[in-house]
Amino acid sequence: MIRYALRTRPGRLHGENQDVAAADPAGGTFIVADGIGGLADAATTARTVVDHFPRRVCEHVAALRAPGVARAVTEAAAELNERVRRTARGGPGTTGATAALLLVRDGAALAVHVGDSRIYLARDGRLDRLTEDHVREGRLTRFMGMPGEVVPGISVHELTAGDRLLLCTDGLTGSVGDEALAAILTTAPELESACERLIRSAAAGGAIDDVSMIAVQYEGRGDGAAQQR
Repeated sequence: MIRYALRTRPGRLHGENQDVAAADPAGGTFIVADGIGGLADAATTARTVVDHFPRRVCEHVAALRAPGVARAVTEAAAELNERVRRTARGGPGTTGATAALLLVRDGAALAVHVGDSRIYLARDGRLDRLTEDHVREGRLTRFMGMPGEVVPGISVHELTAGDRLLLCTDGLTGSVGDEALAAILTTAPELESACERLIRSAAAGGAIDDVSMIAVQYEGRGDGAAQQR
């Protein structure tokens, strides 16, 4: 069983919210994408990533613990990267988006990301980051829509009942540090309250960018899922 809460809050940097987030607890997929500010059609590109990346990964990955998972996910990312570049209204290289994707299946979690959107795991009062930002000297080094080959960060993690995971865009992590994230995610009684506290902390931290997050709680193997809004 999987529970989740999703929140997105527009910032003041753009005229629209360029973050997109989506959850499919029945399919075990959760994703956040952040259209790159300053590039054309950023919000549309983020939507394209959210609409297509989970499906492509599920089509390519048969079992999370099977050999070749990284290769399969990389192939799915390459296909989507080409789609973004091919369909960009301004031509290749004119748009892009970061992404963090979580696939939960058979007691394990596949974490996939490009750019600086992140995934965290909270367990037994401790918070671990499952992703490493693809950033150098303040610039993104990997994102959907980039020229050449896009190589996502990929990792598989065994889950324990009660684990909480957080997917988020840099609008949150740019204004709320890991220590505060850990305190909120591990102590909030419900996922809803965790997300509300994180939104308030981002605002208090001076966030002007869009803030999006999905908090996920793994309850152990079993049928069904409960959605929280």
